[in-house]
Amino acid sequence: MAFSSFKNILASKAVHDPKMRDLQVAQIFAASKQVLEALWGPEKAAYVSPLSFREGMLKFETASPAAKQQLQTDLPRLRNEINRQLGRLAVRSIVVVAKGF
Repeated sequence: MAFSSFKNILASKAVHDPKMRDLQVAQIFAASKQVLEALWGPEKAAYVSPLSFREGMLKFETASPAAKQQLQTDLPRLRNEINRQLGRLAVRSIVVVAKGF
């Protein structure tokens, strides 16, 4: 009988359980908000919100062209900080979309 680590068991469960998937997405959204506020401050970070997460791609929506441009510049740093806070390589890429412009 082979033994699996707790981490591997949870990872395999998360793939098949929608509730676990929702929890992971909520953790990623919370981490992204915290990292943005740490990098930009709360006032500036309010112009950006996480929109979706699927298969390693985190999508943000911005409320201003300036926020989109600044976010594009900070993408590598943002991705690295989010993954560092989560303690795993969850976010592999980030896409930024502009709201209504």
